[in-house]
Amino acid sequence: MIADVSFIMMACAYIVDNCPAAPIVLTVTYVVGLAFTAYHGNPSAMGRGNAGLSLLTIVLLGLYVASTTAQTTPALNITSILAKYPRFSVLSDLLVSSGVEKEINSRTSITLLAPADAVLTAFQASVPNADTVKIADLLRYHVLLQYFDMTELKGLGTVNYSSVTTLLQTTGRANEQDGFVNIYNTATQILIGPAASASASNATVVGTVLEDPYDISIIEIDQVLKPAGFDAVEGDLVTVLESFQTFSLFISYLKATGVDGVLATRQTSGGLTVFAPRDSAFNALKSGSIQTLSPGKQKLLMQYHALTQYYTMTNFLSMVDAPVQTVSSTVGGGYLMNITSKASTVTIKTGVGNATVGEVLYNANPVTMYAIDKVLLPTELFGTPDQLSPAEAPTPTPDAAPAPTPKASAPVPPAAETPTILLEPEVPPASTNPNAASVAGVSGALSAAVLIVSSIAAFL
Repeated sequence: MIADVSFIMMACAYIVDNCPAAPIVLTVTYVVGLAFTAYHGNPSAMGRGNAGLSLLTIVLLGLYVASTTAQTTPALNITSILAKYPRFSVLSDLLVSSGVEKEINSRTSITLLAPADAVLTAFQASVPNADTVKIADLLRYHVLLQYFDMTELKGLGTVNYSSVTTLLQTTGRANEQDGFVNIYNTATQILIGPAASASASNATVVGTVLEDPYDISIIEIDQVLKPAGFDAVEGDLVTVLESFQTFSLFISYLKATGVDGVLATRQTSGGLTVFAPRDSAFNALKSGSIQTLSPGKQKLLMQYHALTQYYTMTNFLSMVDAPVQTVSSTVGGGYLMNITSKASTVTIKTGVGNATVGEVLYNANPVTMYAIDKVLLPTELFGTPDQLSPAEAPTPTPDAAPAPTPKASAPVPPAAETPTILLEPEVPPASTNPNAASVAGVSGALSAAVLIVSSIAAFL
């Protein structure tokens, strides 16, 4: 009897801690125990107590085993789910080979953004040398840690974007908000893009694949989402620039002035942010603008394209006419620039002209590098725009990379001064959206109790 009481106390404590329907389970078990005691008809009070305790022990043992089994059963099986939708077989295979499948299966209340096979196959062909770590992080970037069905997506605010955490943010490899995506609910469609809006294109929501409130939603999108830094090449900054083949003039000036060595030193000994103008930006300058400068001033000009701190795109997006120090500032004083953000566009103001910050070329904290569309001209060297002196064309002068053919693009998302941050899933009211896991727990527990009691009744 003492052993029965000890086990009952342990089983009750476990059920209370782990079963959402603990009050129902324990009440049903107690009633069944009383019924069995009455039915047993033992004239001895001690006998009736022992009979009741023995049955209660048996019932609770069954519930304990059922509850333990339920706790160890995965909440999701993403490969089994996707197997019902053949057009996502490539995505399913990648989730398995990368190990991201297990991370998804261990979670509930998520949304999987799913590119179809044709989209993923074309993407894989465009990045044949992408390593497995980057591919795994890219897949994690398609898993939102919040449940969204189409009704909820369409219910998001239309003025500002909503920022949502992805599975990538949990790895610790994402810098600041690089593991977030923005959801833009426009009048005609829903767009999803990276938090650093200038680093990749937005994807358009195609429609719903699966809705299983509130465990998992699968939403089809029309292109792959690339997290910030996905296209970055490993190695020193000059090697990175050479891999893009549109920064030949900037590389030439870096080497000619010795600033490539300055950047290499800073790359290993402190924070650094580099702005790299494309060849077309140099070719757009007035003839001789740089060649007429002395070697010392050319070096200052190149160093003016590097900041003394590590800045992510998220940092830039929070700036409004913020003065920042350049490497040239540490040599001759002055040589500041202002950085401002408006409508998700980051602009650099030098006092002579403005440049727009484009894609991320390299990002490995504490070093990052961005493409820009203009050469940065400090007032200390160039004064005002009308003082730029015409002379011979700059040397070397490789042909500028041809401008890309314009393609049809999705509408520009609305400006968002104050994004809505969505970090926690909304919990549905119990009356209208019952928790599937709780219902399953109650059903499993009651089934176990009924099975055990039926077996005992048959035995009697």
